[in-house]
Amino acid sequence: MATRNPFLKAYTAQKANAKRRGVEFLFTFEEWKQWWLDTGKWEERGKGRDKYCMQRYNDIGPYSPSNVYCGTNSENVSLGNKGKVLSDETKKRMSEANKGKQHPWSRGANNPMHRPEVKAKMSALIGGANHYNARGVMTPIGFFCTAKEAAKAMGISKSTIEWRARRNKLGFSYGAKAA
Repeated sequence: MATRNPFLKAYTAQKANAKRRGVEFLFTFEEWKQWWLDTGKWEERGKGRDKYCMQRYNDIGPYSPSNVYCGTNSENVSLGNKGKVLSDETKKRMSEANKGKQHPWSRGANNPMHRPEVKAKMSALIGGANHYNARGVMTPIGFFCTAKEAAKAMGISKSTIEWRARRNKLGFSYGAKAA
């Protein structure tokens, strides 16, 4: 007959799981129940990444009152995988499984490229004269790294500068790419 006591049911399941995995289980039912009540996480335990579980220190030794602590399942899995070397086949399978999925850590405001200081730094690195497509402009008053700079210095529109440089009009022409 199945038990109606949720504590006893969970205790029996954990004890059986430890035995199946070859891990010694030294808790009595009363010790185990009291440990869960003391953690304050009994209602939040169970399956799922954000649920809580009983974890052994360094995943070594028995389940005993002196060798366990309470943590989330995702922490437990992460710690259990720490230091494991993945085969190329496993890496390939993981890559295939994640293809096309968005990464929550890089969405929206979490994306490091969306931070204002990063945007400013990137613009400085690849903007203006540093742009891969930038071309210098020779004007009647001298050489400028970009048409925008020439327009600013001469007080005429950028599109006018570009039009004149393309057609070699009135002393305007494109020079070598800005260095």
